[in-house]
Amino acid sequence: MPSGEHESPIALAKLDPRLVTWLLTNLFDVKVPDYHHARPQPTDVRVLVPRTYHADGMLLFCDAADQPVLAVVLEVQRGWDSRKRWTWKLYVAQLEAELTVNAALVVYCPDSAIARRYRGMFEFEGLSLPLRPFIFTPREVPLVIDVELARANPALAVFSAICHGTAADVDAVFPALAEALRTLGPKRAISYYDIVLAGLPQAPRARWEAYMSTTVGSEFRSELLREVDAHGEARGEARGEGRAVLTVLDTRGVPVPAAVREQILACTDLARLDNWLRRAVTAVTAEDVVNG
Repeated sequence: MPSGEHESPIALAKLDPRLVTWLLTNLFDVKVPDYHHARPQPTDVRVLVPRTYHADGMLLFCDAADQPVLAVVLEVQRGWDSRKRWTWKLYVAQLEAELTVNAALVVYCPDSAIARRYRGMFEFEGLSLPLRPFIFTPREVPLVIDVELARANPALAVFSAICHGTAADVDAVFPALAEALRTLGPKRAISYYDIVLAGLPQAPRARWEAYMSTTVGSEFRSELLREVDAHGEARGEARGEGRAVLTVLDTRGVPVPAAVREQILACTDLARLDNWLRRAVTAVTAEDVVNG
């Protein structure tokens, strides 16, 4: 199952597609067409042979009439896979053929050595169809400590924290990140907050939770940390995490049948709930969360 570190950037891009346009513009000097809004695109790519390929994420940037002006394929690569030379081309070609619009491939590689290998893969294509992937690493993403920048671009502030999660100075982003959450309002802020929790390694995650507890209080804290009921702290933590799963699904507009809602809220297995919370970030249906 994909990790929180893998899924967090994709979930963040879907919550705020402006993060993708910022990356293309500021890291790769790409002129993004004027657009009115952006929406997720189904990530399954089917071919004549009975097999389905699945990209990490796809977005369509559309004009006011909801006509696509740019498609973007999102990939997070934490390890090496030589087959990506072929499947990445398939994702891009399928989108361009289906929608008759230019498609960009944006690839986040947390490991710089892995990123170099992928860049090298496409330097000499020979007779093959050339592909220009936009590959970047945490080193290219700025450490967002400026409060005004964080307020103007909350998704970038969150992504900055995730990218620099293993850095010694990651705590420097906490004040700006907290202010970014304030601009979103409580309901949206909880979703962003949970993405931070899923994307940070354990030690900085604990420091971030401590910072929010002592500095901000419970205003934007995850539902996981709010719930304590009559059955005691453990039950309250489980119910809180169940509500966090439902909050993420609700924020993403994923319908939750009553039976699935009851199953999530009745679960007391924290490990299972944690898996469901991570699945909820990218799941297409509520059933995918509990049955995946």
